[in-house]
Formats: sequence, structure tokens, C-alpha cells
Amino acid sequence: MLSRAQQILIKRAQAEAGLNDADYRQAIADVTGLADCRSSKDGRLMDAHMDHLLSYFEAIYWKGKTAPGKIFREPGFWTSRNRRGNTSRDRFTEQDLSARIAGAEAQLAELGFGDGYARAIYRKIVPYSHRAYLAALERTLKAKRRAVATADCPF
Repeated sequence: MLSRAQQILIKRAQAEAGLNDADYRQAIADVTGLADCRSSKDGRLMDAHMDHLLSYFEAIYWKGKTAPGKIFREPGFWTSRNRRGNTSRDRFTEQDLSARIAGAEAQLAELGFGDGYARAIYRKIVPYSHRAYLAALERTLKAKRRAVATADCPF
């Protein structure tokens, strides 16, 4: 769901692009691909939807204008700033994944498996993604802990 600040930004972009309410609501449905979504308050809207809407409104704004506005300061700003995979939410998620990966690697080291072991897991992830690498580390940790627990059990 979009925050109140994001909703306000979208409404200001609508006004700056000169869209009337009917065109604005149709644009939301068209850009998001959700035919029944007609408001920025719709709970299904996410950061990526906002990015696409701002890019769309930006294109409308610059089509007939040459002077910058408050929201649209330069042509292509929102389009280049918010490429797929480069939203603020994407960057936050990437930071979180990096921290979780570092933690999993540290746990492997505590179990006695050094950097070389983690690098071997890393090389096996094709195509590579942080999510896939983290999942492989977590599977390995689970298996190694299970092996240690059964080795300690006399039965």
C-alpha cells in the first residue's frame, strides 16, 4: 500500500501534468494493469506502481512543456530514477538480503565452515541472485546443524 506522502505526490503529479479526474483514474487503471483500480488509496498499489505512474505523468507533462515544474524538474527524471529493480523498496530489500547473507555466512563460520565453503556455494548458484544464494546458505545451515545434532546423539 502506498504511504500518504506517496499518494500526495501522485496527486500533485496529476495536477502538474494537467490531467482531469477521469483521465487520472483511467491512467491508474491503465498503468497498473488493474482494471478496477481507480484511486491512489487502493491497497493493491505498491512502490513500483507509483514509479510507473510518475513516469507516465512525466511523459504527459513534458509533451507540451519546456519549463520545469515542481514535480517534473527535468525531462526523464522519474523514468531514469525509478527503473525496474531500482526503486527505494528494491534498494531496501537488497540491503536486507545482504545483511541476512552476511549473518548466514557468519553462522557457517561458527560451525567450522570457512570462507572457501561459502564461496563454493556461491559459485554453484547459476544464474546468481542474492535470494537464491541466501536460500542455499540457509539450506546448508539447516543440514549442517542437523548433522551436528545427530552426531551428538548416542542413539
